[in-house]
Amino acid sequence: MTLSPPDSPTVRPRDRRDALILLGFWLLSLAIDGLWRGFDLAPPAWDQGDHFSRALAFWQAWQSPQLLDGGWWTQLWQLAPTYRGPLTYLLTLPLFLLFGANWESAIASNGLFSGLLLISTYGLGRLYANRTTGLVAAGLSLAAPLAIIQRVDYLIDYSLTAVLTLTWLCLSLWEFARSPKRRLAAAAASGVAIAAVFLTRPTGLIFLWLPLLWLAIAAVGQLFQQRRWQPLAELLVAGGIAGLLSWPWFSTNWLTILSSIANARDWGVKYQEGLEANTLAGWLYYPENLPEMLSPWLFGVLVVSSAIAAVWLWRRGESGPGSRDRWLWLAGFLFGAYLICVLGSTKVTRFFLPLLPSLIVPLVALPTVLPRRWQQALWTGVVAIAIAVGLQTIFPGPIRAAWPTRFPQTQAWPLAGIIERIRETQPQLQSTLAVLTDAEALNAFNLNAEGQKQDFSVFARQTLAPEENWQADLQAFDWFLSKTGDQGVMAGKTEERLVEAIARSPEFQSVEEWPLPDGSTAELWQRQALTLSAKPIACPKQPLELAVTAPPQAQAGQPFQITYRLRGSIATLRNSLLLITWQNDRDRLWVQDHQPGLGYLKAGAGCIELEERLTTQAPESLPEGSYQLQVQRLDRETGDRQILPTASTVIRLGTIPAPTSPTALDPVSRLHQLGALLETGQVDPLFADVSLLNQADPEQHYLDQAIASLRARLEDEPNQLNWLYPLTLSYVLERQAPQAEAVLQRVVAVNPDNAWNWTYLGFVQLYQFQGAKARQSLQEAAMRQPEVPILPTLQAVAAVQSGQWGEAIARLRGEMN
Repeated sequence: MTLSPPDSPTVRPRDRRDALILLGFWLLSLAIDGLWRGFDLAPPAWDQGDHFSRALAFWQAWQSPQLLDGGWWTQLWQLAPTYRGPLTYLLTLPLFLLFGANWESAIASNGLFSGLLLISTYGLGRLYANRTTGLVAAGLSLAAPLAIIQRVDYLIDYSLTAVLTLTWLCLSLWEFARSPKRRLAAAAASGVAIAAVFLTRPTGLIFLWLPLLWLAIAAVGQLFQQRRWQPLAELLVAGGIAGLLSWPWFSTNWLTILSSIANARDWGVKYQEGLEANTLAGWLYYPENLPEMLSPWLFGVLVVSSAIAAVWLWRRGESGPGSRDRWLWLAGFLFGAYLICVLGSTKVTRFFLPLLPSLIVPLVALPTVLPRRWQQALWTGVVAIAIAVGLQTIFPGPIRAAWPTRFPQTQAWPLAGIIERIRETQPQLQSTLAVLTDAEALNAFNLNAEGQKQDFSVFARQTLAPEENWQADLQAFDWFLSKTGDQGVMAGKTEERLVEAIARSPEFQSVEEWPLPDGSTAELWQRQALTLSAKPIACPKQPLELAVTAPPQAQAGQPFQITYRLRGSIATLRNSLLLITWQNDRDRLWVQDHQPGLGYLKAGAGCIELEERLTTQAPESLPEGSYQLQVQRLDRETGDRQILPTASTVIRLGTIPAPTSPTALDPVSRLHQLGALLETGQVDPLFADVSLLNQADPEQHYLDQAIASLRARLEDEPNQLNWLYPLTLSYVLERQAPQAEAVLQRVVAVNPDNAWNWTYLGFVQLYQFQGAKARQSLQEAAMRQPEVPILPTLQAVAAVQSGQWGEAIARLRGEMN
C-alpha cells in the first residue's frame, strides 16, 4: 500500500485524526518523562556526564556567536572532536534557552527526538502496510522499555535512533517513488537525513550499508544497461547534499574521529571478551535480549497475534498487508544492520535501539489483517499493556518488572558541594580536579559537567599516568578527590597508590568530607601551597608589578621552583604574556614564557595579587655560571613589548641542586621540551606526555600561550630550531594545519637534511587533503631516510588522495621503494 495523495479529500479527516493521535502519544510521553525528572536526583553517569559537558561547551560558545567568522565555526566544530557528533548538542541548546543550562534540560531535549521518532515510525508503518500499523508502531517506539530508559537519560543513542529512522523512511520513499520529481525530492531529503546521522554519530551510517550499496549498484546498473542517468543523478544529489552538510565538521576533526572510533572498538575487545562475532553468544546476544527491549508482555502479545494472523491468512489463502518487494527491502536493511551489531566489539542493548522502530513495524503489520472486532480488542489491550509497561519501566510498581528498569533516585549526591568548595578557595581562577574514583554517580565526567555548569570554573579529569610513573599525576594537580568503597571500572592500582601517597604527603591536606548515598565517603584534598593563588588588592601605581623569588643556585637538568608575584588589574594580567629569559653573558639561556595565571585567570573587574609557584628546568647542555633574569611584557592585543622592572635576580648553575620541586614543569616549558623530540622522530613518547599535559590543562591554555610567545621570539631569531619545533607541535595540537605547514616549510628550509621534517610536512599536507604536495614532501623524506617506519603508509595515503590507486596498493604491499 502506498501513501495516499495529500490532496485527496477522503484522506484529510483521517490524516487529521492520525495527527491528533500522534500528538497525544507525544504529549503523554513528555508528561511521563517530566514526572520522572521531577523525582530523580541522580547525577549523570560516565558517558552521560561527558555528553552533558560537551552540550554546555556548545552553550557557552553560542553566548557570543560570530556567524560570519570562519575561525569561530572551526572552534565550534572542535568542541565535538570524536565520533560523537555535534547535532545532539546543538539541538539541546533550545532547551537550555527555555529552561536553563542544567541536567534536567539536557534530558528534556530528548522530547524533540521523540517527536521525530513518532513521525518517522508512523511514516514507515503507512509506507509498508497501513495507517493502523503506522499508529501502533509509532506508539510502541516510545513505549518500549529500551526506548524509555534511553529517553530519561542523555546519550546519543536515542537521538541516533530518531534520525536513523527518519533516514530509513527517506531512503524507502526514494526506493519506492515512481515519478522522477518525487524520486529526486526523496533523494534530496535522504541526503539531508544522511548528514543528520553522520553529524549525530558517523558510525550510525554503517547500519545503512546494505540499502546504500543496493542504491549505488542499481544506479550504475541502470546507467550501463538502460542508459538511464536519473538514478545516478539522484545518488549524486543525495551524496552531494550529505557531504556538503557534513564536511565542515568532518574536515575539522577527521583524524580524531577515526582514531576515537578505533579506540572505542579496542575498548570493546578489552572489556567484552566472549561476545565476539566468532562466538555463538555474540550472534545470539541481541535476539536473546529482544524480549527485554520490548518487555516480555508486549513482545509476547505481538508474536502471538502475528502467529494467529498468519494462520488466518493461510486458511483464507490471502497475502499479508503491503507488497512483497517492500518487505524484502526492509528485511535487507534489518539483516545488514544486524550483521553490524554482531560484528561490533561492544555488545550493549542500547546499540540495537536504532533498529527497534523498524523491527516493530513488521511485528505490528501482520495482525492488521484480522477482523476489525478482533483488532479493536487487540490494540486496546496493546495500548493498555504499553502504558503499564512504560510506567513500570521508570516507576516502582506492584509487581517486579521482567525487563530492565530505571527508577528515580531520590538521594542527592554532593557534586555541587564539591565544586563549590574548590570555587570558594580559588574564586578568581579556574581549577582542575583530579578524580581518583570512577563510580557511576561520582566520576570525572559528571564532576566536570558540574564544574562547567557552575560558571565553567572547575574542570575534572581522570588520572592518566602509567602505573610505573604514577608520581607524574601527583605533581600535575593541586586538587584530588578520593572515595571509599566501590571505585568503579576504570579505577585501579595507580589510583590506590595516589590516595595512599596523598594521605601521607605533607604537601596535601584534607579540606572536607561528604557522606555518600551508597554508604561511602568522598574526601577532597588540596595542595597546601597551591600552584596558583590570587587575592584582591588595591590597584598598584604601576599597571603591572612583578617580584620574583628564586633559589640562589640550581643544577642544570634538575627541576626547581620559582615564585612569581604579579600585581595589577585583572584585565591587564589577562592581556599580558610574560617573556621570561634566564641568560648568561654568552647569550646562553633558558626561558619560562607564560601568561599570568597560565590562562586560568577568570575575567573580572578590580586588581589582584597573583602568586605563581612554577617549576622550571635549565637544559643539561647549559654551562655552569650565573644567569640573570630578564622579563618582557607582551601586550596580547597590540603586540607591543616593554621591559618589566624587577629587582636583580640571579641563579647560579652548578653542581649543587636547588630544593626539589613538588610540582610538574609548567606546561609551556614542557611543550618546549617535547618539541625538541620532533627533530629525532620520537613521536610516541611525545604524544604520551601530551596526553598528561592535556589532562592537567583541560582547555589547553598552554598551546595558545606557546604560540604567542614562540612567534614573538621568532621575530628576533627567525631560524631558531629551538623555537620552530615547539611552534610546529603547538599548531598541530591546535589542529591549525595551514599554520603548521607554514612553520614546517621554514623548518625544512633551515634543516633540509632531516627526513623527519619532510615527513611531518607531508603528514600536515595530507591532513589538508593536499595529496600532490604531500607526495613531493614524502618523496624528499624517502630520499634522505627511506626506513622511516610510517613513510610507506603516508605515501599510500598520498597516492590515494592523488588518485593513484595502483601506487597506493603497491606501497601498502611493500612493492615500491
